[in-house]
Amino acid sequence: MKIAVSDFDGTLFFHQNDTIPQINIEAVKKWRKAGNIFCFCSGRDVRSLMFEVNKSDLEYDFIICNNGGTLFDKNLNIKKSFLLDKKMLTKLVYSDIATNSWHIMYSSVDMMRTTIHSDKSQLLKYFQLPKYKNQNIIKIITIEEALKEINPVQISLAYENEQIAEMYAKRIESEFNNAFSANLNLNCIDVCQKNITKANGIKELLKLHPDWQVEKILTIGDAQNDVPMIKEFNGFSLNSAKEQAKQCASKLYDSVGEMLLDNL
Repeated sequence: MKIAVSDFDGTLFFHQNDTIPQINIEAVKKWRKAGNIFCFCSGRDVRSLMFEVNKSDLEYDFIICNNGGTLFDKNLNIKKSFLLDKKMLTKLVYSDIATNSWHIMYSSVDMMRTTIHSDKSQLLKYFQLPKYKNQNIIKIITIEEALKEINPVQISLAYENEQIAEMYAKRIESEFNNAFSANLNLNCIDVCQKNITKANGIKELLKLHPDWQVEKILTIGDAQNDVPMIKEFNGFSLNSAKEQAKQCASKLYDSVGEMLLDNL
């Protein structure tokens, strides 16, 4: 039995046409029919992820969300979660690191909320999309409301460019008593509990299934936050991926479907 772990956005699902390519859906079916396991590993929270997944007939066995901050089984039962330290989080969201961000997006086990700081925030367009209308997936609240209502496993920040994001990511990991991991993805930072990455999320899933063999893990992703799981498990990337992911991949494919069929 092999265990395939795929990133979602830009790897399995593509925003250009808002779909999961059929080659991926059919390959996953063949993969699971052969007795193998298929998992998502996303930076998204589970509600926004499943909003897209449920529009297709894509099959899966486990879900890792929030860059490893939450783990779910196929019935969406929470198996593990790693909450941010509330004291350090409060310090962070009131610091210049967060106030200079276009937004603060808070993800808990069961909800996602946002504080908007700038009209440059890419999240603003999502509030206008018909597919998200009345879905209660993203709701704007103040920092004070967020700290009162939510126990986040992740917050996400966004800046003008990648260089600024990288500068703030270094500060996040050095100025808050070693409380956070800063997972970079282009001009954005996903802030999780210390040592929480996609690679760590897979390791936590392995702990829940001691019969799984590490050498049977296959990972594939397209972006900077996928690099830890690609490196850790000698994984793959796509020809269309960001350079950071391609450079550390053992092989490049045109699609997740191609990778699965190549490793059946």
